[in-house]
Amino acid sequence: MTLLQTKPAQSAVVEVQAEAAFESRLTTEPEAGASYRQYIRKVPIIRESESCLDVLNMFAKDPSIPCVIYCNEEDRPSGLIMRDVFYQRMMGRFSVDLYYTRPAFRFADHHPMKIDMSERVGSLLQMALERPDSKFYDCVLLTDGDRLAGVLTVRDLMRLSSGLQAEAEEKRELILQESYRHTHNIQSSLTEVREAAAKTSSECKQMREWSHTGKEKLELVRTSYLGLVDDMTKREGQASELVQNASRISSITGMITELANQSSLLAMNASIEAAHAGEHGRGFQVVAVEVQSLAKQTRKLSGDISELLQHIERLAADTAEGAVSSLREIQSCESHVSEGSQMFHEMETTVHEIEISGNRVYQLAEATVQRVERVKLELAGMSNSDVSTT
Repeated sequence: MTLLQTKPAQSAVVEVQAEAAFESRLTTEPEAGASYRQYIRKVPIIRESESCLDVLNMFAKDPSIPCVIYCNEEDRPSGLIMRDVFYQRMMGRFSVDLYYTRPAFRFADHHPMKIDMSERVGSLLQMALERPDSKFYDCVLLTDGDRLAGVLTVRDLMRLSSGLQAEAEEKRELILQESYRHTHNIQSSLTEVREAAAKTSSECKQMREWSHTGKEKLELVRTSYLGLVDDMTKREGQASELVQNASRISSITGMITELANQSSLLAMNASIEAAHAGEHGRGFQVVAVEVQSLAKQTRKLSGDISELLQHIERLAADTAEGAVSSLREIQSCESHVSEGSQMFHEMETTVHEIEISGNRVYQLAEATVQRVERVKLELAGMSNSDVSTT
C-alpha cells in the first residue's frame, strides 16, 4: 500500500506539522555546490615545469586519476590533460624522443569547460550535455572563484543526473501525496458544504412555508380588523344617532311637561269656577280635580323620563366616545398588521432567494466533489504506476 492509500491525519496539529515539513522539504534551497560537492574529484595540478614524462608517471602511479590540471602562475586552472587522450598521444613510435622531455602543459586543452561552484546543478548538466562530441567525455573543471575546486567526470555527471532524477521523483511523490491529502481535505470540506447547503435549502423551504402561513394568518387578522373597523364605525354612528334621538325625545318630554303644566293650570281655573257655581258645579269640580291630579302625574312622569333620557344620553355619548377611541386603536393595530404582512411577504421572498442560492451551492458542491474524486483517482493511479515501475 502506498502513502496515497493511507488515511490523512485527523488532528489539525498533525496536519499543520505535516504541511510545515512538506514545505520545508520542497522549499529549502541548498548552498552553492552542495548538490554535487560529494561527486567532486581532486586531481593533480601541474605547472609549466612538469614534463610529459612526469605526467605519465602521475597517471601510472595512480590509475584512478582521470586527468591532470595545468594552473598558470596566478594559480588559475588554464588547461586540461585527459588520461586517455594523453596516452594516445604519448604511445606513438617516436613519442619518447619527441615528447617526453617537453613541457606537458603544451599538450593540454587550454579551453576546457570551467564552471563555478555557484552554478545550479541543472545548468551544469545542461552545459555539459551541450559540449561537442570531441570534448563530450572530458572532465568538467569546477572552480571556487578563480581557484580549482576539483573535476567531474562523465561518470560523475551521470551519477549526479541520476541522483537529481531520484530527488525529483521523491519530490514528485511528495507533491502527489500532498496533493492527494489536500484534495481529500477539499473533498471533505465540500461534502460538508454540500450537506450544509442541503440542510439550508430544507430549512429555507420550511421557513418559506412558515412565512406563507404567517402571511395568510395575518391577512385573516387584517380582514377581521377591517370588519371590526366597519362594525365600530357603524356603532359609532348608531351611538351618535341615539344621542340625537335622546335629545329629540328630551325636547318632546319638555313639551309634554309644558302641556301638563297648562292642563294643571286649566284644572285649577275650572275648580275655581266650579266653586263659584255652587251645587251646580260640584260635578265639574270633581273632573277638574281629577284632571289636575292627572296633570301632576304626567308632569312627574315627564320629569322621570327626562332624567332617564339624560342618563341614556350620557351613556350614548360615552359609548360613542369609547367607540371612537377603540376605532383609532383598531386602525393603529391594522397598520401594524399590514406592516407585519408586508414583512412576512418580504421574508418569504428573501427565503425563497436563499433557497435558490442554497440549491445552486449544493449543485456546485456536488459537481466539485465529483471532480475532486476524479482528481484523487488520477493521483492515486499516478502514484501506483510509479510504484509499479520502480
